[in-house]
Amino acid sequence: MPIARIDIVARRRQRIVAAPFAEFAVIHVRAGYKRIGDGTRHAEIPAGGYFAVAPGQLLHVENLPAADGPYAAVCLYVPHDSLAAFAAASAESPTQPWAVLPAHATLEQAFAYTRQGLADGLPDLLLRHRVAELLAAVALAGFRPQLGQARRACERVRLLLASRPARAWRAEDAARHLAVSPATLRRRLADEASSFRAVLEEVRLTHGLALVQGTTKPLKLIAADCGYASPSRFAARFRERFGTTPSSLRD
Repeated sequence: MPIARIDIVARRRQRIVAAPFAEFAVIHVRAGYKRIGDGTRHAEIPAGGYFAVAPGQLLHVENLPAADGPYAAVCLYVPHDSLAAFAAASAESPTQPWAVLPAHATLEQAFAYTRQGLADGLPDLLLRHRVAELLAAVALAGFRPQLGQARRACERVRLLLASRPARAWRAEDAARHLAVSPATLRRRLADEASSFRAVLEEVRLTHGLALVQGTTKPLKLIAADCGYASPSRFAARFRERFGTTPSSLRD
């Protein structure tokens, strides 16, 4: 599928430290407001606002409910292989890690059109046309993402592990799938200041974050889906990584 959707609803303030955006994302805040920052700059997106994030970013995120109701947002995630035309369409703009997008009818219509296509279960061939329209609207808004991250060894491993985060992956398994030797894979990851174990845990916790925020699945089952035999171990690692526990985030 060329795009994925996550709906987030929060009735209490949520704060997530270094939330990962592994894929290119376009997010529409429907109620309440969102604060985002990367340690250098910060922004606040009110209800009705949009922002876009390049793949591979880590952002500090706060989701704040409105005075009369919950926080609500729709997140559309576009994989790297759908972004080639987007990069060309936005070539006149400087690359950015993330940006708040100016409100515009073209963007609003393209986002709603894409979201409805997902809800209707359109075939991938038709859905790709809607995604292309959304990306064109984002380009017209002046956003050109930094896309080099997806060609790195870490990203190739991440994409592989994300296909089955609960699997008992070993570095040898990943190397075989990527057609390199285990030693070569470890060396390339080390060159990027990472390791197989670090990528695996990031993939599992990122998957867990999406399930905690975007589903009502019991936390015990989420832990298992993320490859953790112990829910308490999952909760501890989740808190170390994101600065909050799964149960607190869901509350």
